[in-house]
Amino acid sequence: MRTFEDINKSRIDAILKGLIDHGSLVTGSNPWNVDTRNRGVLLQGEWNEKTSQLSITVTDANWYVPREKIWESIESLMLIVRETA
Repeated sequence: MRTFEDINKSRIDAILKGLIDHGSLVTGSNPWNVDTRNRGVLLQGEWNEKTSQLSITVTDANWYVPREKIWESIESLMLIVRETA
């Protein structure tokens, strides 16, 4: 699990929209379960509105997908979200 700071409602909305627009299946409502439909990567996200923190957990991935590569992708995308939302 990793926690990302300074995540407000508009950033949450942008993240969820981006996931859906790129083919992910998002279920639930804080916490959200995300099936990326890519290499078996499943995520769970939980947002604490009071602290503006988003916690993301990788719950599953195909055996050949290194966890560090998943986190590199997530962290890159979170930088984009912070700059645009």
